Amino acid sequence: MYSFLGWCLEVCFCTVDTGKLVNRGFLNGPMCPIYGFGMSAVLAVLTPVQSSTLALFLGGMVLASALELAGGWALKKLFHTTWWDYSDQPFNLGGYICLKFSLAWGVCIVAVMRGIQPLVHRLVQALNSTPGRALAVVAGVALLCDIVVTVQALIRLDRDLGAISDVARLLRDGSDAVSERLGTAALRVDAQVDERRPAAEARLDIARAEMLDRRNYVARRLMRAFPQMKNHRYEAAMEQLKDWLKEKKG
Repeated sequence: MYSFLGWCLEVCFCTVDTGKLVNRGFLNGPMCPIYGFGMSAVLAVLTPVQSSTLALFLGGMVLASALELAGGWALKKLFHTTWWDYSDQPFNLGGYICLKFSLAWGVCIVAVMRGIQPLVHRLVQALNSTPGRALAVVAGVALLCDIVVTVQALIRLDRDLGAISDVARLLRDGSDAVSERLGTAALRVDAQVDERRPAAEARLDIARAEMLDRRNYVARRLMRAFPQMKNHRYEAAMEQLKDWLKEKKG
C-alpha cells in the first residue's frame, strides 16, 4: 500500500518540479518499494511513541534519512550509479541525503501516522479475507517480476555503456597516438587510425541503435526519470547516451 502511495508522491513531486508527467519509480509499475520498507520500519519502531509529535518527527526524520542513505549507497555499489544527488544542497552527506529533505521526511511521517495510517489500517483489515489475500499474492508476484525485469535492464545498461566506452576509447587513443608522433611515423599511425575508424564508428552506431531500441525501454525510462543519474565507471558513455536520448526526443 505504502509503496503505491510513495510512487504517487514521487510522481506528483516530479510533475510539479519539472512540469512533466514522469514515472519516477525505480520499477516499471506504480510502486516504490523503498516507501513500503520505510513505513514498515516506521510502524515497527515508532508506533510505541506515536502519541508524541516530537518523537514521531525526530524518529521519522532519522529513519527515513537512514533508509535513503542506505538505498543510495546500495544502488551505487550494485549498479555503479548515483540516482539522485543532493551535493548542491547545504548540509548534505555524500549527496545521498540533506537536511532540507530530512526535515521534510519528518513532517511527512507525522502527517502519515496521524492522518493516513488509520485509513490504511482499516483498509488492510477490510482486505483480510481470502480475496484480499489472493490479491496480495498477485501483487507480490507482479512486484517480483518487475524487480527482475528492472535489474536485468540495469545489468544490460552497464554492459552497453561499457561497449560505448570501449569504442570511444579506441577512437580517442588513435587520435592521441597521431598527435604524439611526427613525420612519416605520424602518417603511418594516421593511416592505421583511418582504417580502424569506420569499424569503430559502425560499432558506435550499432550501440546507439540498440540503446534506442524498444527493448531497452526500461533503461531509457529510468534515465528520463532520474536525469541526474551518473555511472561512475562509464561517466562519459552515460553522458553520450543522454545526448542520444535528447536527440531522439527532439
